Amino acid sequence: MARRSVLRESAIQAAVVQHWETLGLPDTLVAAIPNAGALGQAGLTAGLSDLLVLGGLVRVGFLELKTARGVESEAQVTFRERCERLGVPCVLTRGRDEPIAVLERWGIVRRRVGRLAA
Repeated sequence: MARRSVLRESAIQAAVVQHWETLGLPDTLVAAIPNAGALGQAGLTAGLSDLLVLGGLVRVGFLELKTARGVESEAQVTFRERCERLGVPCVLTRGRDEPIAVLERWGIVRRRVGRLAA
């Protein structure tokens, strides 16, 4: 039985950022938040999402990237809930296609050719 190829979160992040670099709209930004392991260094906060998104329809938002089986940590849930209370979009996505679809809905990247509007 062949195993399905599963992208690691780092590969998903690289693909999403590369997609924005290729199809990103003017005055937008998708930036990685290098916070992995937030182990006490000043300014690092456990639970911050993987990507900061600026511009488009959301002005500011966050994307949490997970593999198909990835699980949010308690700190990530707390951060997402804080964003929700503040009215800041923060979306948990899985795989490579979900975060790209969110970026399309948010007006951060041009829609992919041949893709139906969601």
